[in-house]
Amino acid sequence: MKLEPTQVQITINCINPKLAEIILKGLEPENALLDDDTKIIMKRDGKNVKIRIESIAEISSIRYTLDDILNTVSTIEKVFLSTSKLEEQ
Repeated sequence: MKLEPTQVQITINCINPKLAEIILKGLEPENALLDDDTKIIMKRDGKNVKIRIESIAEISSIRYTLDDILNTVSTIEKVFLSTSKLEEQ
């Protein structure tokens, strides 16, 4: 049974363009891990990161990919904020 294509789009609003660029670069390795059924398109627009996932994989696989992206973003954001606070001291 062939699955219908699914698209998921999220926008991450960052505190500044620098963090948005770091998130974009930090997510690049995610694309290397994808199979042929899934494609991730990412772009930065000022301080926003727009991510679109296009896939014909099972919804559980798409959810796993999205969870992985969001966990990576969360980790990058925490490190960025921690280092920013250290630089202020």
